[in-house]
Amino acid sequence: MTALPTSEFSSRTYRRASNASYVVGIAALLLGLAVGEALIGTVVYVAAFAVGVTIPRASPQPVYDERDEALAARTSDLVLTAIGFGGFAVFVSLWTLELLGRFTWSSELLSVFWAWCAFWLLWGGTYTYVRFRA
Repeated sequence: MTALPTSEFSSRTYRRASNASYVVGIAALLLGLAVGEALIGTVVYVAAFAVGVTIPRASPQPVYDERDEALAARTSDLVLTAIGFGGFAVFVSLWTLELLGRFTWSSELLSVFWAWCAFWLLWGGTYTYVRFRA
């Protein structure tokens, strides 16, 4: 059996290999956590992530096209919308319940709230920067 030259692989093959490396990394991390070998799982996860990032950059042809970029942008928009409006609804509800004396914030939940706020401040600042630079 002879090996195929790299130029004979399609962009879909490179994309699948890249995505498979991400799946392997995530599975290794979860397995490592499950069996008490978190360090090994983390090392494999980072290595698989590096391979997944490297494959599209090292391929001789474009792996992702404009359609993939549009899908990624739409996905990001949906996720950010869900996190934004979902967090807003949850945190305003909890704040209202606290004001009514029916809820007390735990330190963990306050940390989540402040992380959510920091995320949106970072996003807004980055958006403003990109908008003015465009």
